[in-house]
Amino acid sequence: MDLIKNREYKKSTNMKNIILTCVLIFPFYLLAQHGAKINIDTSKVEWKSFEETNKLFIANQKPVLIFLFDNNDDSSKLMLNEVYGLDEVANYVNALFYPIKMDVFSTDTITFFDGIKYTNTGKNKGVHDLAIKLAGGVPQTPSNLIFTKEAIGSVYPGFKDRDNIFPVLIYYAENAYKSTDYEKFEEYYFKTYPPGQKQIMNRILTKWKSLDEAFELSKKSPKKVLVNLYNNYSISCTMMRLKTFNNPQIARYLNEKFYCVNINVKTKDTLKLFDQVYINEGATHGYHQLPISFLNGKMKFPAFLIFDEESKFLDRKQEYMTPEAFEPVIKFVGDNEYKKQKWNSYLKTFKSGFFEQGKEKVK
Repeated sequence: MDLIKNREYKKSTNMKNIILTCVLIFPFYLLAQHGAKINIDTSKVEWKSFEETNKLFIANQKPVLIFLFDNNDDSSKLMLNEVYGLDEVANYVNALFYPIKMDVFSTDTITFFDGIKYTNTGKNKGVHDLAIKLAGGVPQTPSNLIFTKEAIGSVYPGFKDRDNIFPVLIYYAENAYKSTDYEKFEEYYFKTYPPGQKQIMNRILTKWKSLDEAFELSKKSPKKVLVNLYNNYSISCTMMRLKTFNNPQIARYLNEKFYCVNINVKTKDTLKLFDQVYINEGATHGYHQLPISFLNGKMKFPAFLIFDEESKFLDRKQEYMTPEAFEPVIKFVGDNEYKKQKWNSYLKTFKSGFFEQGKEKVK
């Protein structure tokens, strides 16, 4: 099957003529710890049919998760019941995905998102033809498939427990896939949220200022200003605050070249910038006027703003960045390269001073 990227075997291609998106992954608790077989679906995920999902997606686009399972496979049942049965997992999936479960040995006729009807012809050891199409061959069970809004499919075969499913879900739900490879995202996710812990505590290295303080300091001792707009409900925002901005070499550079400001996008504080007063009006969405204004109403996070030494707005970025991806962005501005050349030209010749082959250089 040439439609799906297999995250284990590295098979990949773009999907064509499919109007959907989907996601998920999960593992498994050792079967030895569970004596009895589970025959009842006790998951709390609100599973939908392919046909229902297609209609819902056309009306309101969200990622789509397809869970491929074997009804006679204990590990599939345990994953279905003990991982999807967790409130925190099910609630996240129900809110941010269109979830579908499919028995790979189903005998149903299924109309896929491209309008083609698939049946179980019995040609593939009893595996349904659609499961073969989606997995690129006889699927490992359980498997979880994801189609992004750009119709690029990914399959995550095998087992993942509660700790391992969340980075996959977050990667797609928060659009980190648009800027970062999954393997790199997962690496920094586990540095921020080690398995078994809610969050690792860090000594804060970046010297964060208040909004007023940063721009007042810039008047007396000119530096550029970086304003990080974070949403407490965004995991990737937390990952950037703790592992990107707080990377020792990144933080050292930021402290030297910038005054840095952290603003909660739902703060209740009254903020003043350039003689303009911004408040939180208490609207249903909860967002403060300042981030709404500077993000032009496009509330996508992580997000940060950059101003020059004269407090002129230079740029905004609204995507997750690892420390490796963040370094050229801040150096392009901090070293005034933006005055000499275009970003794309700069990036082509950029050589990292902080990282070597993905590993941090020792200073």
